[in-house]
Amino acid sequence: MGLDVQPQIQAMTRASATSENAPVDNRIQVARQVVSVDIPAVNYHARGGESKVDFIPSALMPSAKGQGRVKILKNGSVSVEAQFTGLGSATKFGNEFMTYMLWGAVPKGRTIKIGELSSQGNRTQVVATTVLRTFAMLVTAEPYAAVTQPSTIVIFKGASPPASDTTQTETAQVELLSNAYAPPGYTYEPLDANSGYGPEIVQAMNARRIAKVLQGEKYAIQEFQSAENLYEYMIGSAIQGKQLSKQLIKIAQAVAQSYEETRAVSIRRQNDLQKR
Repeated sequence: MGLDVQPQIQAMTRASATSENAPVDNRIQVARQVVSVDIPAVNYHARGGESKVDFIPSALMPSAKGQGRVKILKNGSVSVEAQFTGLGSATKFGNEFMTYMLWGAVPKGRTIKIGELSSQGNRTQVVATTVLRTFAMLVTAEPYAAVTQPSTIVIFKGASPPASDTTQTETAQVELLSNAYAPPGYTYEPLDANSGYGPEIVQAMNARRIAKVLQGEKYAIQEFQSAENLYEYMIGSAIQGKQLSKQLIKIAQAVAQSYEETRAVSIRRQNDLQKR
């Protein structure tokens, strides 16, 4: 099994690393279950140096707080650091939601993942870099870090600069994916986050059950089988290993990405059949 899936894991992890640093036109990858939200996009390169960012909480979590800073690095890339308090577990929005993601959106509407939030005591933070220059930011609750488009569970939006700021500001219309992880009325059972597996493996398990509930076995047969092969290898490696190694984390991330592809393909094909 290991010899069969190792090249697949390597290809998936390379693709994941590439996608983290390049904008993706998610509209051709997901079903048309979308709504949109307008968020101010700031030209951070025009500002130069370091900029503070205030995050405005949504009605879903009005008492949460968030602040960040954006810094232009010498190599031209952009460093983003943000801290949040008052978030709590993402499962409060449904047992399929397990993490929070920070996104950047350019004025033309494309989005890119900036980073996954991680817990540090009572605070939740993200430290990452992005190739974006003029962009809006938002934080959403997601089922796993391998998602390709922000959900409608918007927790924070980046605030507009003060009126005295002469930096060019545009509006980014961000497409949000609605009802993409469960059929109407469906409720997922809680996953045991204290099972001893690391969060990456639990997220991969979550991605698998979502792909199955959305009939990936029927409508995305090839993609689902490819994901299953990776999953079996991951579970075997997790059982044998006594701790979560960097290699096992990469495998789990590849598994979640493969099931996310299965989910998106399955929904798209089901929608195509309904249109006929």
